[in-house]
Amino acid sequence: MAELASHGPVALEYTIVLIHSKDDRWIAQIDNLGVRATGDTDIEARSKAQAEALRLVADQIETDKASPDKVCFGVVLD
Repeated sequence: MAELASHGPVALEYTIVLIHSKDDRWIAQIDNLGVRATGDTDIEARSKAQAEALRLVADQIETDKASPDKVCFGVVLD
């Protein structure tokens, strides 16, 4: 996970890779956080992945006593 700076503006940017599997399910991965989620739709998989990523970021914020100015998710289809 990217480390948060203790001062100055910080933007955390993550890429969600969407994969449409052969069994018609969707997989959403955020590799640099180790997040992987599945869903019946691309939106469901992406939402689950974002929620897990935000939980991880929240834990890091509490631990590091730092705060990002923004958290962004980009999406690519694989």
